[in-house]
Amino acid sequence: MQILNTISDCTHWSKKHHQSLGFIPTMGALHKGHLSLIQKSKETCKQTIVSIYINPAQFSENEDLSSYPKTVSADLKKLERLNVDAVFLPKDKEMYPEKNIEFNYKNNLFSKLEGLSRPHFFFGVTKIVSSLFKIIHPTHAFFGEKDAQQSHIIKKMIIDLNFNIKFVPCPTLRDANGLALSSRNNYLNTQNKKSASLLYKSLKVVKTAMENGENDVDKLKNMFLKSIKKNSDFKVDYISIACNGSLDELTVIVDNVLISAAVFFKNVRLIDNLTYQSST
Repeated sequence: MQILNTISDCTHWSKKHHQSLGFIPTMGALHKGHLSLIQKSKETCKQTIVSIYINPAQFSENEDLSSYPKTVSADLKKLERLNVDAVFLPKDKEMYPEKNIEFNYKNNLFSKLEGLSRPHFFFGVTKIVSSLFKIIHPTHAFFGEKDAQQSHIIKKMIIDLNFNIKFVPCPTLRDANGLALSSRNNYLNTQNKKSASLLYKSLKVVKTAMENGENDVDKLKNMFLKSIKKNSDFKVDYISIACNGSLDELTVIVDNVLISAAVFFKNVRLIDNLTYQSST
């Protein structure tokens, strides 16, 4: 496994492995969800490269950049065990040099769902991911469906900016209680993780009601709120029932629905989603 710290080293390496190159961008604190993306890449591509970079552009001033989990040594051991071919491990000065070229990309999905609460977020995500794409030139990019809006945005960016990359979505991995795996779960102890799984269970309440024929969106959202409020440690940022394509909020249920929510639990912000497809 090669560890690449500079853009020039990474570019030189990727030029030698361009025929079938899978790429997984991460901010470290790797968990089984990340590892499942890597396994998928290894099954699909001849070579796999992972980046570990905590991107400051994704954090606003009042968010957890300084305390975000940093576990590089443990991460590298996990990647080595998976026989990853290379790891790109740049510093801020490498990714954001003083004479940084302005990045102006935006699409109509930025301002919805997560974008309402975190208007800076998808500018930061697309800026760093597009830079990584230009450095690494992968043939395939693997993203988890837990970050559903991010997946939609990256997939659209690949098309809009003419990247010759196949976008590969991968299923959300969960613990035994249903909590979606996330690096931010490191902030929670074992009991808190068990309690935090109420987010998933509350989304399931909504999906089950849809499957049973309920199509009044206001009622469905109230079902979520009633369920999540069983634990007073939760504060709801948003609950969304949207078209799983345009991400426009729905008034009645259609064929392909994204049920998503963001909550604060013990001051840790958690997101999760489920999809619903009508059988008719």
